[in-house]
Amino acid sequence: MKTFNDIKFKLHPNGMGGILGQMELGNGYKISVVGGGRGLYGDGKKTFEVAIFDLTGEMIMLSENDQVLGWMTIDEVNKIIQKYDN
Repeated sequence: MKTFNDIKFKLHPNGMGGILGQMELGNGYKISVVGGGRGLYGDGKKTFEVAIFDLTGEMIMLSENDQVLGWMTIDEVNKIIQKYDN
């Protein structure tokens, strides 16, 4: 089973600091995890901004009103990974 620790991070390409990590999940989903830079919803150390992309590259809804979840802890990111890594 994949976890947060399997995500490979690099510098975020927005040029404003921060990190970006992506990982393929089951059923064609891909998780994107960012944080630590200006405009990102997480500090990149203990909290992160998360999005999930489907096979077509479209973001899916992660809550009733949003495709992005901010300020997620590592445990919360792991729960999202478990939900979509089937």
